[in-house]
Amino acid sequence: MYFAVIQQFQRTLHALDAILGEAVAFAEARKFNPDNFLTARLAPDMLPFSKQIQIACDTAKRTAAGLVGKEAPVHEDTEQTMVQLRERIQKCLAYLATFQSGDFAAVTAATEVNLPKPPGKAMRAEDWLLSRMVSNFFFHVTTAYALLRAGGVEIGKRDFLGELPPTFDQAA
Repeated sequence: MYFAVIQQFQRTLHALDAILGEAVAFAEARKFNPDNFLTARLAPDMLPFSKQIQIACDTAKRTAAGLVGKEAPVHEDTEQTMVQLRERIQKCLAYLATFQSGDFAAVTAATEVNLPKPPGKAMRAEDWLLSRMVSNFFFHVTTAYALLRAGGVEIGKRDFLGELPPTFDQAA
C-alpha cells in the first residue's frame, strides 16, 4: 500500500505544488494578485479553491495515518494566500515522508480501519482506501487543477501527472 498509495500521493502533491507555482507566475505576469484564485469555484454551491487544497492534504494525511492506526496531525484551515497553501502542501509532504514501506507491512486488504465518523465504525482497508480515500484525494486535486485551468493558467495533463519515474531501455 505504501508504493501504490503513499508514494502516489506524494508525487501528486508535488505536482499540485508546482501547479500552484504556475498559477502564481501566471498571475504575476498578468499583473493580478495570485490570491484571487483562492475563492474560485466552478459552481456557486461548491467549496472554493483553497478548500480543495486543504481537503486534498487532509485526505493524504488521514490515509497514511489511518492505514497504520495512527492519528493524523491537524492543520487548521486558516490559509489565506497562495504562499500559505503551498506551505500546507509542504507540511503534508513532510508528514508523509515520516512513513516508510515497513510501516504498512502488516496492512492487508482486510485490515480494519477505524472511521472518525460515525464513531465506533470501521471499514476494511481495501474498501476504505479505494472507495473513499483515493477517490476523494483525486477529486479535490482534480478540482483544484480545473479551477486554475478555468482561470486561464496554462497547465496541462503533464503538469497534473507531475514528474514521472525514470524509464529504462529494455533492449539494452
